Amino acid sequence: MAETKVSDQTRSAIAAQTITASTTVTFTNLTRAIYVGTAGNLTVKFDGTTTITLNNVANGYHPLQVEVINQSTTAGDVVALF
Repeated sequence: MAETKVSDQTRSAIAAQTITASTTVTFTNLTRAIYVGTAGNLTVKFDGTTTITLNNVANGYHPLQVEVINQSTTAGDVVALF
C-alpha cells in the first residue's frame, strides 16, 4: 500500500482550494474530500496511480483523497478540501 500524504484522516478539513476550469492542479498533500458544485465528470489521479475519470459525479461532498485534478474535468464549482 502506498504511504499516505495525509497525517490524520479522521480530522475535518482545515483548508480549501478552488479549482479553476481547464487547468490541471497537482497538490502537495492529498485532499481530504472534493466538493462538486455542478455535476459532471471528475478526472483525478489518486496517490501514485494512473489518471481515472469518474463519470456523472453528482454535486456535493465526495471523500476522495487525490493528488491531481485534471483539466479534462467537466464538473463545475470544484473545491479541494484539505
